Amino acid sequence: MSNRRDETEPEVAHQRSQSGRSRSCAAPMSPARTFPRSRLWAKIATLSVLTVLLGALLFTATPVALAKAGSGSSLSVRKDVKDLTKREKAEFVSAVLTAKNVPSPWDPKLSYYDQFVQWHRAAFKCKHGWQQDGNWAGAAHNSPTFLPWHRQYLILFEQMLRTTSGNPDLTLPYWDWTNADSTAAVFSNDLMGPEGDPAHDFAVMSGPFRKGAWSFNIQDPAVYLDGVRTPESFIVRRFNVFFEESPGLPTAKDVKQAQAVSHYDHAPFNAQSKTSESFRNTLEGWRNATPSECKDGWLMQTQTKGSPHDLHNLVHIYTGGIWKEGDEVVQGTMAYNTSPNDPIFFLHHANVDRIWAAQELASGGHYRPKAIGEQGFNGADTMWPWRNRTINSWFGTIRNGYMYERLR
Repeated sequence: MSNRRDETEPEVAHQRSQSGRSRSCAAPMSPARTFPRSRLWAKIATLSVLTVLLGALLFTATPVALAKAGSGSSLSVRKDVKDLTKREKAEFVSAVLTAKNVPSPWDPKLSYYDQFVQWHRAAFKCKHGWQQDGNWAGAAHNSPTFLPWHRQYLILFEQMLRTTSGNPDLTLPYWDWTNADSTAAVFSNDLMGPEGDPAHDFAVMSGPFRKGAWSFNIQDPAVYLDGVRTPESFIVRRFNVFFEESPGLPTAKDVKQAQAVSHYDHAPFNAQSKTSESFRNTLEGWRNATPSECKDGWLMQTQTKGSPHDLHNLVHIYTGGIWKEGDEVVQGTMAYNTSPNDPIFFLHHANVDRIWAAQELASGGHYRPKAIGEQGFNGADTMWPWRNRTINSWFGTIRNGYMYERLR
């Protein structure tokens, strides 16, 4: 990774700057040479057509064709779960299961898989956040780092899968939650398993991650469990329940509207950033958020009662479920801050990353803030806990060695 370029622009802007440099190195045109106006407009029209075709290529060409058109080095291609073969599903599942039983290279007291749960849990600590005007941006959530942090996190997870599987070409698939076939595939018994069984406290009872075959070692800290039932040690899923509401999954229209927001992020760079000005917060899913607080060292973020949850946040709620039983609030696994305990987390976030990848190509937007944030939140800063790559370097999937099977 150390030989990759470190620029603010995503790959589209990088390609443009490369094109500009190559033209400047060409032999200068003779000043005596002129073109008739008709020929000049013909050339402009040709360039316009080529630009449109290039855009269409980026959105519609097959991954194999695009990879062959590259510089010679192969790109990893992340596939929709509905397009995985039986063998690919089995290999992915086996790699995840194996990761639960081998030590983490960062902390041998944890399993390789649990390392990712622990990182996600610790990202909610106030000491890793950015406080401004009585509000907070977290190290990985409610924050401009939300997308680049999870991009690095997913790449590290993908590297783990390659290690535990022994297959250097294994890739992380994505769950396109706007597509019914993708949703059916992700909850099949040969991948993530189905909704939980109400006769067993909504525990997932079939599939490779069923109760008895998959268990948790890391849970949310007590500060998040006031009035909430103690989390189970197995995956709990109760689909499409948010107290008395049935909010459903995000639609393709929701995604398209989010991608139309051209600015990556905007002040105040937290959950209260306006969705009309912040693609990051629009995709993250906060609506009418209240100022966050620090309680016992942990960030607490809520939003106005009755306001909708959307996109990324909504999928967490849809998959896990949140409801009341007596005086207790009950949450499914995906509704906790330790949501990576359910492996579907990674397929969900691969889709979030895919939506960002499409928006990057469409808007050419740059990371914000550039230099006004605390250390760890500016474009040229590195992110907690890895501190080995700048935030800017994570813009663009192709420059980071991978792409998606499709962006639409």
